[in-house]
Amino acid sequence: MNTRSRRRRHRSKTISTQGLTGQRGINFIEKVVLDMHSRWTASGPNEVGIDGYIELFDPVSREPLGLTLAVQSKVVTSIAESKPTFDYWCDASDLEYWLRGNTPVILIVSNPTSHEGYWIWVQDYFKDWSLAGSTHIAFIKSQHSFTKDSFRQLAEIASPRQGLYLAPSRRKEILHTNLLALDGFSPRIFVGGTECRSPGDVWTLLNKSRREPESGFVLWEGKVISFDDLGEAPWSSVCDAGTVEGFATSEWSESIDSQRQRLFVQLLNRTLRVQLGSDVRYWPREDCYAVVGRPHKVSYKSLKRPSKLSVVSEFTSKSADGRQFYHLRHLAFRGQFRFLDTHWYLEITPTYRFTSDGLTLERFHEQRLSGIKRIEGNRAVLSALLFWADYLRPRKDLFSDADPPLRFGELLTFPFDVGIIDREWFSYDPDFAQRDATTSQGSLLLEFEDGADL
Repeated sequence: MNTRSRRRRHRSKTISTQGLTGQRGINFIEKVVLDMHSRWTASGPNEVGIDGYIELFDPVSREPLGLTLAVQSKVVTSIAESKPTFDYWCDASDLEYWLRGNTPVILIVSNPTSHEGYWIWVQDYFKDWSLAGSTHIAFIKSQHSFTKDSFRQLAEIASPRQGLYLAPSRRKEILHTNLLALDGFSPRIFVGGTECRSPGDVWTLLNKSRREPESGFVLWEGKVISFDDLGEAPWSSVCDAGTVEGFATSEWSESIDSQRQRLFVQLLNRTLRVQLGSDVRYWPREDCYAVVGRPHKVSYKSLKRPSKLSVVSEFTSKSADGRQFYHLRHLAFRGQFRFLDTHWYLEITPTYRFTSDGLTLERFHEQRLSGIKRIEGNRAVLSALLFWADYLRPRKDLFSDADPPLRFGELLTFPFDVGIIDREWFSYDPDFAQRDATTSQGSLLLEFEDGADL
């Protein structure tokens, strides 16, 4: 009997297409987790429904947060279609397994080829599920996208119910206050007797002399108080030269007497109004200093380079019956002198004044002012503050060596080694996107050393 040798057909070793596809899904998840500055750990052999675990780390300090999520990965190539939603059906046995424990489980459905993935929190999505229930998931791409920006949502899922705390960002930040240093003022204050009984009487005599005073004045108990020498023109027509006395300004600026402090602050305010000149005017009704004139821009020194700012802007609107209206918005500020820690500062609060013709207050001024304050962001406020700080600093006059009565320095600043990333902080405010789009500006007076130029 002849025996016939039987030989098996030779087959080369190959790698499973299904295995490659699954691994690409895992690789996609790991890349996103690494972009979050967190850690991915694969389950390894013998996994029965959990492909791996995400351990979350603080994205700034890189310290572990003690937060972990279990992950199941599924690859579906059809999600690359240009539709805003897609459907996915889970296996009932997988669902039963995922819902059994108390570890948060997320399901990530991805298409590694198109570099996109979407996720849901299983315990939340199927919180009322039973074995007889549907295993269907309706993914909405705009809501369920799995990217590095999913970090906070993942952290909230994995964190204890008391909430999530992340340490402050380790980045240098400079806080710009709205306090402008008053570096100096005239060294002497003069007090002289007068027969004038009102500021109007004083201005009538000053106008007759056709010579403008260099500083303001305070009329108090039959006396004029000023940084100007009251024994010289144009004050000689206002004060009795024999009554004029001079004092060191420090006797007033450093005085603890409340009456003298009040008079000194009044003198600072009146002098500021005189010193600002014709292009910026004080408006008592609104208690603010505002730029006057027609629409124009002015150059100023920003944080890093010279910039231009629209100080007067024109706006037009049309009524329902076709009539056209226009108004002007004038950059302005409210000022308050404050004595803090042995130093004088001018507190600058940026604001606006709305007019119908460049001078006359527009009838909707209050509504327009409250409206712009609601939407105005950090950059707009900081830019206005920097403009006024630069505007108030003394400029060299080619025709005069005399210093102005009030000499301003720099804004008071404080450096910090930790800071807030404004866009991340405000991105969780539902109104932020609309405000940001409206103003294109980012409400705190903060500027990072590595931030954008202003």
